[in-house]
Amino acid sequence: MNCDEIRRHWSLYHDSEGDAELHWQISQHLERCIPCAEWFAKQSRFEDLLVGKLREPTEDGQVWSSVLAGAALTRPKMARRWLLFILAACAATLLLAVFGPWRLGDIGERPDQSLSALTANWHERLSSGRLAIPFESSSDMEVEDYLRSEVTFPVRCPPRQDSGFAVQGAGTCQLGSQSAAFVVGHVDQTPVSIFILSRDSLPEFPHQQQALRAEAIHRCREGQHELALSVIDRNLVLVIGNVSQDRLLRVLRAYGTYPHG
Repeated sequence: MNCDEIRRHWSLYHDSEGDAELHWQISQHLERCIPCAEWFAKQSRFEDLLVGKLREPTEDGQVWSSVLAGAALTRPKMARRWLLFILAACAATLLLAVFGPWRLGDIGERPDQSLSALTANWHERLSSGRLAIPFESSSDMEVEDYLRSEVTFPVRCPPRQDSGFAVQGAGTCQLGSQSAAFVVGHVDQTPVSIFILSRDSLPEFPHQQQALRAEAIHRCREGQHELALSVIDRNLVLVIGNVSQDRLLRVLRAYGTYPHG
């Protein structure tokens, strides 16, 4: 299980639910992955604070009690329930204001800042046609010239066609706070996207940074898509698509290999 899958099962692990195999896999992952261990600890701390706040006894207040006593009335059960609900909502709001929704799992990479999840979202929108391709061309050289005019960091030409990748076009996007270029095309008639960032952007994605310290090419899965990621020259390059890892690796290794300047 990768980090994204582990974090999706956090609530089952925290509440001691799910089967023994799931708990064993998560425990093994947390022993090896410091970012996930810190993420789990912060999520658990927030959960414990919230539960503790909701369990605190509530005070009626002297004014309300005096009014009810003077009128020889008791507070309706529905009113008590609404008061408890309001107090719980206020407690949750206070905790969110202190921690901030982005800090609940913040270890330098927010849950919504997963590079694999961000690129999968862009790939699905591009491959489904929900997002138009800014620059359409089947020419590798035209795509390279376009991208060089659109981004400030160095980019290299798309993979050679003998890698099995047929280019369709290109564009730019934001992945987290980082500017990125993308190239779209097909491998065996299946949509495949290539996302290119400056290698200096890697610290924004600690999970991928840690993985690439241990291996030259990091491979994982996001939903139905396979991903392959590597640092090539001055770029961080990620290839994604619903094709085999072998085909993705051929495309990744062929990035920028045309013999020109």
